[in-house]
Amino acid sequence: MSKKYIIINLNKAESRETKIERVRERVRWGTFALLFTLFVGVNFRVWMIGFGYNSIIDQKKVEIEKLKDKINLLQTQGKNLSKDDILSFAELEQDRFLWAHNLEEMGKMTPSDMAITGLRYKNGKLMIKGIALTFEDRKDFEIIDEYVQTLRRNIDFSSSFKKIKYVGHSKVKVRGQEIVKFEIEARIKKSGRKSFS
Repeated sequence: MSKKYIIINLNKAESRETKIERVRERVRWGTFALLFTLFVGVNFRVWMIGFGYNSIIDQKKVEIEKLKDKINLLQTQGKNLSKDDILSFAELEQDRFLWAHNLEEMGKMTPSDMAITGLRYKNGKLMIKGIALTFEDRKDFEIIDEYVQTLRRNIDFSSSFKKIKYVGHSKVKVRGQEIVKFEIEARIKKSGRKSFS
């Protein structure tokens, strides 16, 4: 009489768990590899930037040394300056007005909802024309006055001017959008000819 056996595969559930664990392990290793690659890439990029800065610094050092040599050469070959030469140079330096610096400062202080549309210099006055967006919860004058106060509070900008004042404004409609056109006057402190430097 032959015996019949029932074969049950007890490893079936275990193999499914093994497969899931293997997938998880691959995901972990893949994530680790990705993070490691990013870490190496970022460090390499930082190293490259640092290397670039070092080469620029070295180049500037060489240029500085060359300039020092030229200055020394000019000092040994240069002529003596007279008192009149020194006084003329001092007067020129005192009367010089740094337009580029002041305009850069003004640009930094101008908010994103405002734009400078025109600058005019005449008789020691810098006339600043601009436009600004209108807001329902704010009066038009308040918007312009706040900008004037910002210009006055900035020492780098206002120290070059005797007075910064609001001149006037008007409301206009452009493509269905209401905007305020305004004008500000900045009276320059220093007298004499102005250098556009």
